[in-house]
Amino acid sequence: MTVNDMYTFVNESHWEAFVPIYFLLISISAGSLMVASFSTVFGLKQYQIIVRPAVFTSLVTLVLAPIFLILDLGQPLRFLYVINPFNFNVQSPMSWGGFLLILYGITLLLLAKKYIGAGSTSQTIAETAASASGRSKLLYIVAFAFAVFLSAYPGLELGVVPGKALWNTPVLPVYFITTSLLGGIGVLFLVGRFAAKQESLQDFISAAKPIAISLILLSFVWIVSRSMTLSTSGLEAEAAAQALWKSGWFLWGELVLGLIIPFALLLFGDIKKNSVLLTLTGGLLLIGVFSMRYSIVFAGLAAVLP
Repeated sequence: MTVNDMYTFVNESHWEAFVPIYFLLISISAGSLMVASFSTVFGLKQYQIIVRPAVFTSLVTLVLAPIFLILDLGQPLRFLYVINPFNFNVQSPMSWGGFLLILYGITLLLLAKKYIGAGSTSQTIAETAASASGRSKLLYIVAFAFAVFLSAYPGLELGVVPGKALWNTPVLPVYFITTSLLGGIGVLFLVGRFAAKQESLQDFISAAKPIAISLILLSFVWIVSRSMTLSTSGLEAEAAAQALWKSGWFLWGELVLGLIIPFALLLFGDIKKNSVLLTLTGGLLLIGVFSMRYSIVFAGLAAVLP
């Protein structure tokens, strides 16, 4: 007698919530620096007041990010191995990520050095940002470029994992950049309440508000585009789309709390004058950014054919 049985084995990942937290922190670091760089790279003076707190926010979140990656890896030596330039492997996404983190961290330290010891008044901060832009605009441009690559990096890293249709969509790196900018605006809404005078903060809010609205609309475009691509790309891709839309983190965390409600608050709420609405909007944007990363990671892992 011949027995012909077929078994399906699914290799479960040992990833914990540390991974999306790590993705969140590097996104906040990159996003806040990109937003602040609008004043120096693109000459938008309304963002000068937020440059100094953004640089330090970027630096703090970048320092915190490896802690959660090490917690997930379980061994600090594994992280040190990845960021060691002598162990660089051109074919390894993790090696590129470690190399990028080092270069980005160096540029952040150089930028932060310009503001250490500077006064904390709005006028002094703006003057420091303006003079720094004139003396070393190239440094800001380089930091901005590294921040863009760093914000896209999680999407690129996930995208090379074979057999994960949700991660292999071409819009994923661009969507990570979009939501990183949203996270940057969100955290600077919160930080700006304590680091800027009311008049200067209102100028920043006026400039950032239409950008945040545009980024939310763009996020909806990426979501619809991704869903349409997955639903027409075979059984594996359909399973990936179903896993994502069944995720509460995606439906309630990203869509409702992170996009729809902030969109309504930005359109109909007076966040310039109402500090409670400003805080709520910034907090919800950050919840949405984290939920996007959590749902992408774990819905992507769960997306297997029955």
